Amino acid sequence: MKAAALNGFGSVAAKELLHLQRDPATLVIALLIPLIQLTLFGFAIDFDVRHIPTVVVDLDRSRESRAYVAALRNTHYVAVAGYLPTPEQAERALRRGTAKIAVIVPPDFARRSVPGDAPAVRVLIDGSDNQVATRARLAFSPAGNAAPVDARINMLFNPEMRTETFIIPGLIGVILQIVIVSLTSFSLVREREQGTMEQLMVSPVGRLGLMLGKLVPYAILAFCEMIAVLVLGRIVFDVRVAGSVLLLLLLSLPFIVATLSLGLLISTVSQTQAQALQMTLLITLPSILMSGFVFPRDTMPGPLFLLSHALPVTFFLEILRGVAVRGAGLLDLWPSLLALLLITTILLGLSTARFRKSAA
Repeated sequence: MKAAALNGFGSVAAKELLHLQRDPATLVIALLIPLIQLTLFGFAIDFDVRHIPTVVVDLDRSRESRAYVAALRNTHYVAVAGYLPTPEQAERALRRGTAKIAVIVPPDFARRSVPGDAPAVRVLIDGSDNQVATRARLAFSPAGNAAPVDARINMLFNPEMRTETFIIPGLIGVILQIVIVSLTSFSLVREREQGTMEQLMVSPVGRLGLMLGKLVPYAILAFCEMIAVLVLGRIVFDVRVAGSVLLLLLLSLPFIVATLSLGLLISTVSQTQAQALQMTLLITLPSILMSGFVFPRDTMPGPLFLLSHALPVTFFLEILRGVAVRGAGLLDLWPSLLALLLITTILLGLSTARFRKSAA
């Protein structure tokens, strides 16, 4: 009985090896994906947060205050990005996301810097990123303080340091990308494998009409999913949108178009659904780890940090956390929006060109 159960094993195995031999692209992609991902993830994942972007409001402008800022730089956990004239502008920098820490030195800092007395400084920390906020708070704790000062820490935007407040907005962007890219990347490949692509091309349907007809239903579905996950996050996890919900929905449109274009681009370069799946995984997993969803992008090596700028979800996460957690407005988020629009234009142009070529 056991011997009979193995009948045909050699023939089936030889048949599958022959399939792999006839489809070298799938075999190469399957072998390269683990190597590429191991290299990327090995460099991208870093729990030791350093060089946190910091702005300083020096209201004392004394030799002692300058020495204190220099001592902060020497810790390597604080990277002074610039000086601002008022605490209000410092808080605005945190809301925009251009800085994670704001140090406000009072006007009596030098006078209080005497033996037996510790001058007080205000430290504002952006709590929308748990890992960065935790490291920043430790850097200004009595054990980690660069100088004998009384650092009075004020955690903004997420004062309770709730993990849900940090994770849920990021999950929205990551889930939307996975769903949209997966659905779109299979669309043309499925038509090609089923033999219906040729029927569509000889029909009166134009190429632009065919492409839009492929994308628009998924765009509507993605927009509905965006609304659904926002509602679910509010009901189940009590994560409220601190800013304008309407603004968040409007700013999600470029991201949806970008991910649709990315899925269409994968669909045009893939010959089979297996290749489309592998290409989707090749893009999806780095997007999760390199976009700032879990690990701070500032800790990544220079080349990977630059590579993360090519991912649409990177800037969409900045928009999501900016609006949902920090209550940022359009003027605060325009750099991320501009970068997202640029990526969207490039992806849409590439996918359209590839679509016309593959449909020719």
